[in-house]
Amino acid sequence: MYQSIYSSDVSYILLQSNGEKLTNLHFIDKKLHLENNNCPILNLAQKELDLYFSKKLSVFKTPLLIQGSKFEQNVYRALMNIPFGHTKTYKEIALIINHPKAYRAVGNANAKNKIAIFIPCHRVLAKNCIGGYADGIFIKKFLLELEKDQ
Repeated sequence: MYQSIYSSDVSYILLQSNGEKLTNLHFIDKKLHLENNNCPILNLAQKELDLYFSKKLSVFKTPLLIQGSKFEQNVYRALMNIPFGHTKTYKEIALIINHPKAYRAVGNANAKNKIAIFIPCHRVLAKNCIGGYADGIFIKKFLLELEKDQ
């Protein structure tokens, strides 16, 4: 397991890779001191995050390990098709993956997303409000605001 810390305006971000794909992204409160692993996947992810946070990147190319049940993986693939700066509702995602009544399950899948930002669960909103976000609503609002101006 390779790890690195990325410092963003909203939080420190712990990135993890198996050496071939990005496996996890965690928002953390304080900077951890990790040994530099010099992992090409983590280097690419950090470069893309630099570009994303400076509003110069809207589509990520970092290889991702998409984990979870078949249903969850279908949700994540649908999320990755939401264009930068756009949003969908949980119900719209449920319709896209052909499970029209499973909008709560879509929300649960979003909460289990291990690679936020790269799999943009922040772009999914509730019907009448912003909805939840496993890493905190303030991060979701920050990411939506960042993308809104693009």
